[in-house]
Amino acid sequence: MKRSRWYAIRVAPGYQRMAAADDRLPENRRMESIIERNCRKNGFDIFMPSFYAELKHHRTNKIIQKRFPFLVGYAFVNLPRLNFEELRRVDGVVCFLRGGAGGHGPLEFPDGIIEALYFAEHERRQTFLYEQHCRKENERQGRVEHLRGQLRKILPKGRKARASMVEQAERAIDSLSPQIRERVQNIISELNALTSDVDVESMRQAV
Repeated sequence: MKRSRWYAIRVAPGYQRMAAADDRLPENRRMESIIERNCRKNGFDIFMPSFYAELKHHRTNKIIQKRFPFLVGYAFVNLPRLNFEELRRVDGVVCFLRGGAGGHGPLEFPDGIIEALYFAEHERRQTFLYEQHCRKENERQGRVEHLRGQLRKILPKGRKARASMVEQAERAIDSLSPQIRERVQNIISELNALTSDVDVESMRQAV
């Protein structure tokens, strides 16, 4: 088994952007960059330390997930066969990093440095997943409160102190007009879905 031999490459501007979506790729490659895709397509093992962030789309205001490099302009490639010239021909590879002034040949990075970067990337990923879960939970709670506020405006006054808003809606629904009844039923359905839809998988990954 050949040992790992990691070298840093200079990446051309624009090649660390996310590549176009390709549903044929496995899940762990769905958000890869252009340089990662080009290298993997040519049989190279590449590591681009990165982090994830949620941004609001400037036109739709929809929250979208993006991936960005930790080291802008650089990535690491494992070259156990020392096939430098083959890698140079990959689109997006500018050059190799060399050691110091007048350094001879590409600079090899020890496994310990690569492992430390892997760990930093993993730690940041877990933090991101936790923050993402908290945001979704806050949005869900806000939606629940909004729907409960709508119910307060629709339902008759005088509910018992210990009765939940949903229970009151269920008891009072038969006395409502058909149009209001349908609206209340829709709100109840949405409330039930929201209060039971806890993102367990995301929470498990985040912790």
